[in-house]
Amino acid sequence: MNNAQVRYEFMKYYVAKEYAGYGCHADDFLSNDNKVVLANESDEDFYGMMCFKNAVLVKAKKEVFEWSKRFVSQHVGFRCFDFQQVAALYQELLRHGYSMQGGQGLLPDMTQGRRVAPETGFHMRVFQPGETMQIYNHLDKDDWHMTHPSDETALTIAAFEGDRIVGLCDADSDTDTLWSVGVEVLPAYRCNGIAAALTAEMTNLLLGRRVIPFATGAWSNNASRTTLYKCGYYPAWSGLGSCDSEWALNMLNDSVSSRA
Repeated sequence: MNNAQVRYEFMKYYVAKEYAGYGCHADDFLSNDNKVVLANESDEDFYGMMCFKNAVLVKAKKEVFEWSKRFVSQHVGFRCFDFQQVAALYQELLRHGYSMQGGQGLLPDMTQGRRVAPETGFHMRVFQPGETMQIYNHLDKDDWHMTHPSDETALTIAAFEGDRIVGLCDADSDTDTLWSVGVEVLPAYRCNGIAAALTAEMTNLLLGRRVIPFATGAWSNNASRTTLYKCGYYPAWSGLGSCDSEWALNMLNDSVSSRA
């Protein structure tokens, strides 16, 4: 598959996942016209907006439906993610008791060959699905901030210093052919190439199995994006969604308290 085909597979995946039953199609992302659909009352999402290429596809509850149509009609698709537009969207969501969360998705550049993992001096081991509990039952959870999958489907590569795990790269299946990838390295061991080495090895492993890896993260996480760029990934889509504003504030307060 080439890059356009891989990206189109993801467009189809996200339409099926987030916009099922709304008359949407992957080609909506390739259109020159933004599209807003009215979310069902039973839909868990109050608001969602995604852009893969030209146009944005928006799902909005009735309270913000008309506002959303006016909002996207004033901007070229990707410009809806500019700071001024995001600020306006945040204020509108806040009026209805919602905050905002979002980020960027990255896909592997299929024109590149096998990724070259940097030499780190740390031993790496692959844990197949069904073996991951060997890792996670022995991790000190206070040292790790990511939620690492520990089920029977997860694939993990761990970096060791002696018997101690200092880095983890997980991959878990969203579909049979689309797997999400995440990496974390303990703070004292960062800037040693471990994250790039783990990500490169995981990417090679998945592509060798004819599985498409992808990664998501916050726009502000430059370290994560830099690692993914080194491993041959490129920005493929942007997305914004809503979350309860009280929940978001509590999460922020808990995060601040834990670092005090």
